[in-house]
Amino acid sequence: MPELPEVQTIVSELNRKLKNRTIKSAEVFAPKMVSVGPHTVSNIRVADNNKVNLFKKMLVGHRFTQVKRRAKLLIFELSKPSPQPSPRGGGGGIAMLVHLKMTGQFIFEDKKLRERTGGEYRMFNKLYAPLVKLPGKHTHVIFYFIDGSILYFNDIRKFGYMKLVRDDEINQVKELKEYGPEPLTKKFTRFTLSSAADKAHRAKIKQLLMDPKVVAGIGNIYSDEILFHAGVRPTRVVSSLSGKELSAIYKWIKPVLIKGIKAKGSSVGDFVRTDGSWGQMGKFHFVYGRKGQKCKKCGSIIEAVKLGGRTGSFCPSCQK
Repeated sequence: MPELPEVQTIVSELNRKLKNRTIKSAEVFAPKMVSVGPHTVSNIRVADNNKVNLFKKMLVGHRFTQVKRRAKLLIFELSKPSPQPSPRGGGGGIAMLVHLKMTGQFIFEDKKLRERTGGEYRMFNKLYAPLVKLPGKHTHVIFYFIDGSILYFNDIRKFGYMKLVRDDEINQVKELKEYGPEPLTKKFTRFTLSSAADKAHRAKIKQLLMDPKVVAGIGNIYSDEILFHAGVRPTRVVSSLSGKELSAIYKWIKPVLIKGIKAKGSSVGDFVRTDGSWGQMGKFHFVYGRKGQKCKKCGSIIEAVKLGGRTGSFCPSCQK
């Protein structure tokens, strides 16, 4: 699943590429993946063609003004169309909220990229993975712009979703209200982490770091890397951590995430950048995805353990 550095990479790239582009039309091939309104999109979804038609109608004539991120949620801000008001009333701008879930991908294709790639991209981060011409069987939503450029939304597992929310409804979005502080802001302090640890003292530390209500945007990849640098095993119960260990964990959260952003994310599964290229953070992983390999620091063999359905990787010598 794309985490904070991957989502931030998409945000930064789409901000440059989409700004002031006007939507000519949209196509939806997987009706269950789109919705309208601030309500939570359930994992168990039923296709609603009426919502699909409204979704497409609402987008026409809107212009992208900004792309933002909250935790792992992408927020596309769109201008008020002119001269017609929104079909749902309100007459103001709308936002498109997108969660990539496990395998969601955005590819922005303009004439220049199309000529360079021939419209073919790898959906998997393997050199032997076949090139796929877009739109492909995993392309579920397409946005067409009046200048001829195209934005494809691909999702191999179809867990992702996108929903349109009016500006005056945005404060009703449950996900946005429940997310914890952003780890790269001043609001996320050592006290924030220790307070969460006090409340969840029976939890495993990896699970605490991955809880979006505690800290927004950290998932399986970066929790492993943060804990490696802090010298703490992912299986440690929070109550067993000393103040020094908790401080070390807090100390490494920002540097690890910032490095991930600078490397344009970790392309270790299905994540690709908006031009189809790969992020480079995987080259700098110390433990994530390296079970059975030698630790880059001490030479011990990296081990892995299951925690609540997720895999935690660690060095048995460097982490206690």
